[in-house]
Amino acid sequence: MKSLKEQFIWHVVGEAVKRAPAGQVPRIMDLGCGTASYVPSLMEKFPDFEYVGVEPIASSFAAAEENLANIPSAKAHFQLAYDSVPDEKENSFDLVFSLSVLEHVKHLDSFISLSAKYVKTGGLLVHRYDLGHALHTHSLKEKLHVFLGNYIPNVLPERQFVRYVPEPEVRVLYEKNNLKPIDTTYHQAPNHKHFEKFFKDSDTTAVDDLFAWEMKYQSEFKTLPVVEREKLFPAVAVWGEKR
Repeated sequence: MKSLKEQFIWHVVGEAVKRAPAGQVPRIMDLGCGTASYVPSLMEKFPDFEYVGVEPIASSFAAAEENLANIPSAKAHFQLAYDSVPDEKENSFDLVFSLSVLEHVKHLDSFISLSAKYVKTGGLLVHRYDLGHALHTHSLKEKLHVFLGNYIPNVLPERQFVRYVPEPEVRVLYEKNNLKPIDTTYHQAPNHKHFEKFFKDSDTTAVDDLFAWEMKYQSEFKTLPVVEREKLFPAVAVWGEKR
């Protein structure tokens, strides 16, 4: 069973594959790819695309290399996503995306600027980030880190950084980097995550149906006041198209 987050990856990759010109192999870059554990099964669904992961944590990068070892069209780079990605051509990716990364990025303008460089004209940039740290804190330590990230960011080292990221700030940075914001979608209510855990080892289609429900009612979600919308659906995805 695919998790809600994996359902989202399948969806966004599917959109990029559909938009790619006929006969061209789509290229996809995942910034903050973690272990890239989802890639082998994703390749079964979409066998003809090139995957490039970027990961700054050594243990996760080592796991990603292992998970990608038998996939000729997939590779990972070990680095922070503030610098140019070695051996990768700018303006050459049909999709650049990140998951649960923006809220941990201290220099958001630099991060989005770098990610935008690698998107080709007409390609997609999708950053999905998690407001749960800020809106549903689990500990006093997390609450303190969010406060420092919001108001005194220089106090926190990069690895401990977290903050609330306003969606309009992301859209402004897209515009600044020649990207047209085309949509914002909202995902993964906290109770949905708990529901998902109960069925993670099951063959049920309940989680698939739950993700389909999320996508079906996005227009209704957007009629809610921002504060209530983000509390209910704290995973925010901002979609942009390269001009």
